Amino acid sequence: MSKEIRLKFSTEVDVSDVYNILAKNYIEIITDYFELQRIWLNNAYITFKDLDKYFILMSLVSKTFDSYAEYFIKYNFDQFYNVDQYEIKKFNIVNIAKDLSISKETARRKILELEKIGIIKKNKKAVVINRKAYNLQKPSTSIHMISKFLANLSKLLHKANIINQQISNLDMELLIKNNYTLCWNYFLKFQIEMLTTFKKKFFNDYETVQIWAMIVYNQNLSLTKKFKASNKYPDKVKDTYLDELLSLTETLGLNAMTISDLTGIPRPTVIRKLKFLVDNKFVDKNKNGLYVVSDSNRVKEVDKYRLENVNKIAEVSCKLFNAARIRKS
Repeated sequence: MSKEIRLKFSTEVDVSDVYNILAKNYIEIITDYFELQRIWLNNAYITFKDLDKYFILMSLVSKTFDSYAEYFIKYNFDQFYNVDQYEIKKFNIVNIAKDLSISKETARRKILELEKIGIIKKNKKAVVINRKAYNLQKPSTSIHMISKFLANLSKLLHKANIINQQISNLDMELLIKNNYTLCWNYFLKFQIEMLTTFKKKFFNDYETVQIWAMIVYNQNLSLTKKFKASNKYPDKVKDTYLDELLSLTETLGLNAMTISDLTGIPRPTVIRKLKFLVDNKFVDKNKNGLYVVSDSNRVKEVDKYRLENVNKIAEVSCKLFNAARIRKS
């Protein structure tokens, strides 16, 4: 790690610059992005065995971080995790249900379950999350993966003369931790909006999103290996990505047991969610009996949202770069 880190960039990174770098280097960058999403979702499911509860908790944390920012309060990683409990902004169940695209009854029931297990505590004056909650939620691995993603992106930004120097994984990790409540809130907002939109538009629940994402992730790994072996990336691969992915469906795939092992979701639940994905033409079973991305109009609809999401990835990456405001001495 560098001996000195100055807490600003010499110039701000612009969203359009980051988007152009993402578009031109799509395969190299998207693999890091998928790995980040895989680890974040897997850790989220392991926490409560229930992604609705996890997203509710993260939504409450994000709203609390918003309030910190309003009062110019910023905690670093260690400061935030060294307190026994912290007060959260009072919430409205109707708004939570709307934000996460769940019913009011489901939101109310999940919040009661969080109270029952001691994660959320209410008294007459305040609502608090107790230390048990964020010990489970200490996102060290996710921060490491975000830092890896941003460090690799910074390498490409530097190569294109957009920033003065690239930023190492360790430097980026330190910067995110030093600006934890600000940076982590950018990430949480992005995750909640992006994954909830996937759920609402296509998959009905977060677990199905996670299973679908695991199948895509598996095929993407094989696609990345194919390109690396040939040392040739097609022009405009961002736009042709789905066609490239579908070209591999006969040679690979995952079975229900492997998906269960990789995600932590019980096999009976995986089988039930896979049936939904097959029935709705999001996945197929190939000749080897393995689940692969389907060549269907439904998948083409998902792919349109993937393309829209590239700009959102650029936006959150830009926010994280500029929130840290660093350059190596």
